[in-house]
Amino acid sequence: MAFELRLVFIIIGALILGALLLHGLWTVRKNAGQPRHRYYDESVKENTDKAEGFDELGVGAVRVVKKADNAAASNVKPEIHQRESLPRTSLMQSEEVQAELPFDEPQEPRLHFAALDEVDAAEMSFEAEPITAAEEPITSPEEPAEVLILYVLLPENKEMKGPDLLSLLLTLGFKYGDMDIFHRHQDSAGSGAVLFSLANMFNPGTFDLENINKLATRGVSLFMMLPGPGEPLQNFNLMHNAAKKLAEEFGGQVLDGQRSVLTVQTVRHYVDKIREFQRQQLIHG
Repeated sequence: MAFELRLVFIIIGALILGALLLHGLWTVRKNAGQPRHRYYDESVKENTDKAEGFDELGVGAVRVVKKADNAAASNVKPEIHQRESLPRTSLMQSEEVQAELPFDEPQEPRLHFAALDEVDAAEMSFEAEPITAAEEPITSPEEPAEVLILYVLLPENKEMKGPDLLSLLLTLGFKYGDMDIFHRHQDSAGSGAVLFSLANMFNPGTFDLENINKLATRGVSLFMMLPGPGEPLQNFNLMHNAAKKLAEEFGGQVLDGQRSVLTVQTVRHYVDKIREFQRQQLIHG
């Protein structure tokens, strides 16, 4: 039974293949006498059929002129009528042009800086000259990067007398020195590096030690520089205590760098500023 079914399928397949082969041969013979280009426009054929009396190139038949009209028609030439548009011919010509012109691969765009051509070559070509020791910028190691200031200000009806101020400053460890102001050194005896200084808050800003008995001022300013000798937080603590002592002694107030009343929050701000400065010093060496 299986063998018979296989045989039937083989025969049916052979018949189908034969039918397809015959249909293909018939189609080829049918289309053999009608060659057409793939770009051929059927509308051209219709227009051509409508234009009677013209050949394939669009040339009309030559008219025969009688002898009687030879003199008048001696200058007359055969009229040539061309079709307004020949899509098939134009397409064929475009294909030939495309075949003749090779395809160029796309290239990356190039930038042209025409402005550079106007620059003198001597100005563009130069060599970096080494900086000599005399040309190197001189940076003073003593120049402070940060200055912390505190003020001690008395009311308008009060003043600091020169002798009283001098006595208290000597008690707090200050020493009269450079710039005609008082300084607090590392050693309370007046030796070592300067930790912070004290100046007159009002003009002339200095103290005349010879005429200290005639001095009367309403305020003084205490300031310390960063970086400085020793521990900055300890130095600020000493300066803050000295300012509070002066304010208590003369009945004044301690002000911050903006001349506002010094508060606990302002003191913390000073401490944070000192710590941030120390951190930056460690980062930058």
